[in-house]
Amino acid sequence: MSLAEDDPRPKPVQIADELRREIARMKPGAKLPTRKELAERFDVAGQTVQNGLEILRAEGLIFTAGNKGVFVADSDRPTRDVHEELKEIRSQMQALADRVNALEERCGPNGL
Repeated sequence: MSLAEDDPRPKPVQIADELRREIARMKPGAKLPTRKELAERFDVAGQTVQNGLEILRAEGLIFTAGNKGVFVADSDRPTRDVHEELKEIRSQMQALADRVNALEERCGPNGL
């Protein structure tokens, strides 16, 4: 199954959307196909599949168990602490603000 070339969504998002539908029908703890199998199925690079899986992992729908594979998460069990995630987002925002300030200082008052 190849992804739709005329779909404006990035390929990792398309993969995540397709897998999300499948995960909804699976039991917690069920194993997903390997990254290689998914890459062949969607006719994309392994990194593209990995990026799609990262979307699902961030949503708490899947988890990785070492070298054993990727599994469907238990929807009743939070996979990540909200406070930890907020702390990470604040840190990223501060880093971006620091970069913007540094660029503004380099460019001068007219932005050139």
